[in-house]
Amino acid sequence: MMAIRSTPLRLTGTLIVVFVMFTLAGYATAYLVTRSSLNRELTAQLNQTVGAIQSVVEQDEIRERIEEIAAAANSRKLLLRYTEPGEAALGNLPSPVELQPNDIVRHTRLALQDKSLADSYLGWEGPVGGGQLTLLVGRDSLDELGETFAKVLLFSLIPALLLATTIGALVARKARNRMEAIRFTLTQLTSGHQDARVSISGDAEDDLGQIGIAINRMADAQEASIEALRQVSADIAHDLRTPIQRVSVLLHQLDDESLSESAQNVITQARDETAQIVTTFQALLQIAQLESGQARSTFTDVNLSELVLNLTDVFGPASEESGHQLTARTNGAVIVEGNPTLLGRLIANLIENALRHTPPGRILVQIDGEFDPVLTVSDEGPGIPEEERDRVLHRLYRLERSRTSEGSGLGLSLVAAIAELHNATLTLGDAKPGLSITVAFGK
Repeated sequence: MMAIRSTPLRLTGTLIVVFVMFTLAGYATAYLVTRSSLNRELTAQLNQTVGAIQSVVEQDEIRERIEEIAAAANSRKLLLRYTEPGEAALGNLPSPVELQPNDIVRHTRLALQDKSLADSYLGWEGPVGGGQLTLLVGRDSLDELGETFAKVLLFSLIPALLLATTIGALVARKARNRMEAIRFTLTQLTSGHQDARVSISGDAEDDLGQIGIAINRMADAQEASIEALRQVSADIAHDLRTPIQRVSVLLHQLDDESLSESAQNVITQARDETAQIVTTFQALLQIAQLESGQARSTFTDVNLSELVLNLTDVFGPASEESGHQLTARTNGAVIVEGNPTLLGRLIANLIENALRHTPPGRILVQIDGEFDPVLTVSDEGPGIPEEERDRVLHRLYRLERSRTSEGSGLGLSLVAAIAELHNATLTLGDAKPGLSITVAFGK
């Protein structure tokens, strides 16, 4: 079903409302103008009839004129009554009617059983000659005017509205489908599918077509940049990592007991530093590869609970040796879609981070939820100040108190990259005391 908040649908609805409002305003204007014209005609007819009677001077001629008019009159169009003192009433209106100036008389006020009466009459009453004249002009034309306009609305506006709504809905649906294709392509691109492109139809000259073309150009440039980055990364790996590893091998070969103790210490320190450089270099390359999103093609169903239990067993001896109590808490099998090796690396990095940067104490690894699982690793260490929590996720950033400890400042950066690859939300919080790191996996 088309979303109510869809922009094309809302624009179509707005246009239809504007169309209906202007059409109704046009019909209302035409109705009022026509009604006013008919009112003037009825008033003119009434005044003409009254004038024709008042123009007669002799009383006998007045009676004759009234009898002639009454005999020829249609009761739906004209009713009149003329009364003189002591004389019988003349005309086709047998019963008197009390009238006010410009009075509208409904047929229910007339004591007549004639079914041919109009629904309402425009009335006039006044002295003529030696008697009193009551004159009623039928308002059928005005009464039928409303019915006529109602039929016009029924048989023209409503079908036009239905047709406009249908056409508008089809146009809105087509526009929405094209925008949905653009949105899907952008989602694919941000998910690492660099070959995703917007399908350009025959409407390439309109706004959405031009946007699609611009997105495809951007995707082509992005794909070329990523490919160039991969090539540069491969070149760096070949040109720098191999020499560094050779230096490490040469340093191992220099390990000779005949050397002085100070020389052996220097060699050992250089070897350790070289190993750290290789580790840092490999971590940077892995983060770059993760950010490209290519690893999503290797996703499969992963039992997160089983992974947590296995890794806490692996780190159990090391945690005991450092005086930590590493505990796992799971809630049955929790399945997520991801890369098992990378998810294992994420959990391992979080456990290593807690072991390295916290004093002896409890470290809890737990999983909550089944459909939207949340992985939490909490410790009882000093924690991370709130203003520093975003910064520690940046590459090579280290807290001031951690600069003297081992590490390259890439552990949490790698965790953040893995979490983003799996569309998970990484949050650093306060365990009170200690640090609480949560990884919330979406649906």
